[in-house]
Amino acid sequence: MKREMLDPTQTDYILLLFKLWDARMFLLKTSMVGLLIGILIFISIPKEYETSIYTVPESTSGKIDTDEGFSSEVSIGGKKIQDAIIPSLYPEVVSSTPFLLSLFDIPITLSNNKELSTLTLSEYMSTHQRSPWWNTIRVGILQIISFPITIFSEKETNDTSNLQPTSHQHGETIDIFHLSKREIAIAAAINSRINVDVDKKKRTVTLHIRMQDPLVSATVADSVMAKLQKFVSDYRTKKECINLEHAENLYQQARKRYYEAQETYAHFADANQSLSLKLYQKELYNLQIAKDIAYKEYTETLQQLQFAKIRVYKKRPVFAIIEPATVPLSPVSPSKIKILSVIFLLSLAMGCGWIYFKTMPCYNYDQKDI
Repeated sequence: MKREMLDPTQTDYILLLFKLWDARMFLLKTSMVGLLIGILIFISIPKEYETSIYTVPESTSGKIDTDEGFSSEVSIGGKKIQDAIIPSLYPEVVSSTPFLLSLFDIPITLSNNKELSTLTLSEYMSTHQRSPWWNTIRVGILQIISFPITIFSEKETNDTSNLQPTSHQHGETIDIFHLSKREIAIAAAINSRINVDVDKKKRTVTLHIRMQDPLVSATVADSVMAKLQKFVSDYRTKKECINLEHAENLYQQARKRYYEAQETYAHFADANQSLSLKLYQKELYNLQIAKDIAYKEYTETLQQLQFAKIRVYKKRPVFAIIEPATVPLSPVSPSKIKILSVIFLLSLAMGCGWIYFKTMPCYNYDQKDI
């Protein structure tokens, strides 16, 4: 008779379950410690509020603006030329340095500000951002490590600090070719809070703004969408606006010439109305012709001006806003349930692993029949 050999894996699992049950108080304490750590992490992470604006770009002709169907121009060869700024490039437009710098002076008001005093977005990003306590420790360690390098590069930093601005005041013009480290850091911080989601299938553009203040989140979302609309409109209507300006100048000149010819004709007719000389009639006839020509030019330039305005209107895109910006009522992060669940399961797994490696014996099973 051969004795039936027990499965070593099954034996290990049964023995491990008994060991875990015997150490249940230890696992409970480990889980409680994990929950306390999770609570500490949760309260250390600042709350963030998200505002979303749901839009559908469309043209004035009623066609939806897409990568294939954007407003096009006709070239000399008769081929359609697509606009360079299409909806799929909106995220790149918003994250570009000139666009981010244009957001620095957005006036905002904090939701907990009882005095209702305003400050700029750059000031808010510089002085009103909370960070977890471990970020402070990390920055301190990095400063200690880089301290010797800072000493040797101090002279070079002092030499270049006079050439680059260190702060940005409201209304101050920023030199995009010589940005300071502070301005680059603020632009990067703002960029990390903006997300533009382009859905090519639904042909929609959704703007998401995350801030630590709900009122600031809604204000920045509304301002970013307005600036994006203006940027696209200015690009689409740039050529037509130049033509409109030229038509406006021609109209003003023709209008001035017509009024001058009309006044000259009226003064001459009033001053010589009692004369019947042929010379007077000839001069009056010439002034009448000049006035009629000036009036014709005046009406033609007026018509051209009206056509130019219509072309600008047709070129200007329309953003149909489906969901406007509203002040969020509850934060979207951090997620209390996710953090506590992950830390609790991680601490429980660590406790089980500790028991396994500390108490489980190492068997060396012989595969031969007994």
